[in-house]
Amino acid sequence: MSLRVLVFAFVAALLAAVVPAAAQIPIPPGWQPERAVVLLRDGVHAPAQTNGELDKYVATPWPVWPVPPGALTPHGAELLRLMGAYHRALQGGRGLTQTDDCPPAGTVAAWADTDQRTRDSGAALMSGLYPRCNVAPRYQADLSKPDPLFAPQPTPSCPMDFASNRAALLARIGGDFSSVLREYAPQLSLMQATLCPPALSGGRQCGLPTEAPAVQRGPDGRIIIAGPIAIGSAAAENFAMESAEGLPANQVAWGRLSGDSAIRNLLKIHRLEVDLAEKTLPIAQQRGSNLLSQVVTTLQDGHKFPGAPNVAEPVRLAILIGHEHNIAHIERLLNLAWEIPGYQANEVSPGSALAFELFREPSTGQLYVRLAFFAQTPEQMSRATVLNLAQPPGAVAVDLPACAAYARERSCPIERFLEIAKAAIDPACVTIKP
Repeated sequence: MSLRVLVFAFVAALLAAVVPAAAQIPIPPGWQPERAVVLLRDGVHAPAQTNGELDKYVATPWPVWPVPPGALTPHGAELLRLMGAYHRALQGGRGLTQTDDCPPAGTVAAWADTDQRTRDSGAALMSGLYPRCNVAPRYQADLSKPDPLFAPQPTPSCPMDFASNRAALLARIGGDFSSVLREYAPQLSLMQATLCPPALSGGRQCGLPTEAPAVQRGPDGRIIIAGPIAIGSAAAENFAMESAEGLPANQVAWGRLSGDSAIRNLLKIHRLEVDLAEKTLPIAQQRGSNLLSQVVTTLQDGHKFPGAPNVAEPVRLAILIGHEHNIAHIERLLNLAWEIPGYQANEVSPGSALAFELFREPSTGQLYVRLAFFAQTPEQMSRATVLNLAQPPGAVAVDLPACAAYARERSCPIERFLEIAKAAIDPACVTIKP
């Protein structure tokens, strides 16, 4: 048995004696960590629109943020540093990476999308992961072009046809939005009352538009849900960001909601928009096949990760920093489900991460893939709580439904995992070579 395995076994036994099980989602006894590929959502940020644009829909002006529209806030950066420190303790305790030392060159790597927010999110996470080691995220050199890993564009083999995607979306809800509007009437009504209380409107029209929702063509053919669902979705997301930013209670939704539970209720509108626009199956395949293909490739070969240096040792901890919709695509392709206390089912909160963990059972040599989801709780985010193995973020193991008949310890044999993932990927939409 190697020294690394002996050290890992000792540390794992020690941690098991002193750390709550939820802190680390324990590794099955005797199993050895080989690699982890982590998909991270960018952190807490200012609304993407300017206050001038947002104020058109509300009775009271929105709060002024300390950064430009769409930018990561200093508080958001601090939250990601705290998550980075936690992942160092977690993976170091498992023996996958170093806890107190700088990792060997190339064994820890991160690749971020090109926009400023994801690059800053990656830098903050890595500064928490290894603050003295200058392990910085990388990204493509040409920032003027979309990174096809996170924002694939239409190609002849994968045209991302708007008309057929629109038809697929509408088929999921019976052809129009009437049933959706009925189901979400309580949330839309509460959102209207929050955005535009009659006593404060001065008789002017504000809040959600009265016209029915519509499916429109966005940039590069993307599906956009226009109308009251889109405005309500953006407002709910902004309320959640205000809470996560730690704004005073009277500035979170102007103090008109009864705490995080009411925000979670309104976030159902946001979840609806993401579900329709990103998790309709052909859309998820078109937008997520490159990313899932990269996850599969890196799990199999740690030398095949974007930006990884050409060194002898493979990547052991590979981090991809993207957006909420990137995780939503993978969730749909693999039919995943999770729930972190304080959130809705399958909510992808700022700075949360979906991890693919590769383990080896030494006695047989069999490799297994286990999925896990990590997210700071709402209270941890607003208070910037220090995270460690004794005080962890929310963390849950995520089952892979298509592997239920083959799973051991909530983990999937790698051969079956590869079958499932490759069946979910549309090969015509894999437009990059890992």
